[in-house]
Amino acid sequence: MGAKRLRILSVCLVILSVLLFAGTELSYKIQYMIGNRQAKELVEFLKSVKYEELSPDEQGDIIIAYSELYSWGGMGYNYSEKAYQLAEELVKKYPNFWKGYYCTAVILSHRVQKNNLLVLALATKIDYNLNMALKYGKDQWLPHFLAAVRYIEVPIFPDLNKGEELIKRAIELEPSHIYSYVMLGKVYEKKRMFCQAVEIYKKALELPIRPEWRFVDEEAKTVAKQRLSEVEKECTRK
Repeated sequence: MGAKRLRILSVCLVILSVLLFAGTELSYKIQYMIGNRQAKELVEFLKSVKYEELSPDEQGDIIIAYSELYSWGGMGYNYSEKAYQLAEELVKKYPNFWKGYYCTAVILSHRVQKNNLLVLALATKIDYNLNMALKYGKDQWLPHFLAAVRYIEVPIFPDLNKGEELIKRAIELEPSHIYSYVMLGKVYEKKRMFCQAVEIYKKALELPIRPEWRFVDEEAKTVAKQRLSEVEKECTRK
């Protein structure tokens, strides 16, 4: 996997984990600490949480927090192992709950992000968990977004048509998420539909930056602006 493509996948994983959280006070605190890269504060917060007393949604938030700390927070592989163990337990306890499978897919994707040589070994397991998350989370935009990223960006069995279908569904479910438009623009670029890509990137730049998600939204707008300057040339040539 190329360095540029790996960076895009890495950014998308951060976005997905930041945006995963349920609407509780605990969930917002975790979201804020991840979104503002407060690793030390997040480590201390996790120590204070009584995991067994949390709802399944909130347990999913804790799982993602452990994986994030391994991904960018400077913590060791034991944090990824902890996240994976908890995700397995969540899936076993709630086999029809999309979030357990989604967490598992994110955890494994974080491992690929840290070591892209693992993509061959983990691709099948990631795909399985994504498919299960989609099965039980038909109205959840996050599994649609992550699955779209997988089919658009990851070079193992890519499928642009499937990626396009998934990202359009993600936008339908969550129209304020800027990076979804960036990913759709990339689909149109790959299909050489440059004028359509121009319109999508312009839409991404029109959307407001959400204060609590400033990091990911600003990153998305930066990518959209960069791609727009290139794609406008191709559209004009047509």
